[in-house]
Amino acid sequence: MARWWTPDDLRVSELVFEARPGARIVHEYRDAEDTGASDPVAGRAEGVVDDVRPAEHLAYRLAPLLPDGRLAFTSHIDYVLRPAGTGTELEVRLRVTGSTVDSADFIAGIEIGFGQSLDKLMATLTRTAPSTGDPRGLPDNTGHGARTTTGNDTRSTR
Repeated sequence: MARWWTPDDLRVSELVFEARPGARIVHEYRDAEDTGASDPVAGRAEGVVDDVRPAEHLAYRLAPLLPDGRLAFTSHIDYVLRPAGTGTELEVRLRVTGSTVDSADFIAGIEIGFGQSLDKLMATLTRTAPSTGDPRGLPDNTGHGARTTTGNDTRSTR
């Protein structure tokens, strides 16, 4: 996740994400050029995993924090995987609740930032897709390899 879960001009500086219901999520990021962590944190979000069905569904809630520590809003994210030919189709649903006036800048950047992250996910999966013999590219349950492949279609459908 650290390779893809942040927009282009940022980098992950702290990541806590265990794919099990009830698990805590922390996603903190810094400017990509701040490799020594000398600048202030560019953003932080905290949340919880709601549902996990391996190779089928992942749902979680994540709330970016405003500079004063208050929640900006809560995003409800669902990833749904479906077999599609020789690959896997990924459907992403994002719903925002509890927004405040102070969160307008965060909300304005969601489409661009989330789109860049999904494009990075696509590139990561294309590079690391296992050859398992499974027509969907899914590995056995040994925990090795990527969970999905993208087939030959590298278009973003956000």
